[in-house]
Amino acid sequence: MFKLSVLQRMTLTALMIAFYMVATRFIMVPVTPYVRLSAGVAILIFSSILLGPISGAVIGVAGDLIGIAISPYLGMAYNPFMTISYGLMGATPGLIMMLFRKIKAKDLIYSILFFILLGVIVISLTVYMSTANEVELFNHVFKFNLAARIVVPIIATILMGLFGLFTYLLNKRFKKRREEYPNLPSPYQVSFIVVVIEVVFTLFINVFCKMWLMEIKNFELIFFPSLFIAFIYLPANTLIVTYLSLLAIKVVRTRE
Repeated sequence: MFKLSVLQRMTLTALMIAFYMVATRFIMVPVTPYVRLSAGVAILIFSSILLGPISGAVIGVAGDLIGIAISPYLGMAYNPFMTISYGLMGATPGLIMMLFRKIKAKDLIYSILFFILLGVIVISLTVYMSTANEVELFNHVFKFNLAARIVVPIIATILMGLFGLFTYLLNKRFKKRREEYPNLPSPYQVSFIVVVIEVVFTLFINVFCKMWLMEIKNFELIFFPSLFIAFIYLPANTLIVTYLSLLAIKVVRTRE
């Protein structure tokens, strides 16, 4: 997002590793025995945007390794593919921001891609609801009847539409801020990155890694809870990362 000295980058990377590790291991809410809700994803995305893809990858890998050493995940054996997944998750936001700066696409392009990915989430939920019979969330089992199979996808579509409206309004609110701070990522850019992370990693790559790690054969057991928390992560992480980016730029400008 802006130029930093080697010492500054190393110091901030170490600090973000600590924040990420604490958020993912200690400040979290268990949704199921296999899925947790935490601010770790937002911290990882912000770190990668701020420090670049290499630092983002280091934070993802180191945060997972140190976290396992301090607080093993459910006492399960270590899985290197899970660590690699977190490394890729950490690198991806920084890489996408580099691509944004290179192609200099307008917000319309981001918004179109953004809504396409939201459609993928809604379609995934609809397919899941049409094939599954129940789901476990917060230690409760919820049965799917015909009404649930119809109503839940409709509600999900409305929520995704509201998230799109939320992003539009947030982008409008930050228009003057971006004129003042040209390096500040737009809410459209941030929300697009957040959705990519959710779709590619939270809903697919990490789900398969957890299935292998915990020797779970039922894909739905982890997929639906991950899909459920995506509806929380999308607006929350967009808001957190956007305002953290603004705060970071203000701090650097003040010290300059």
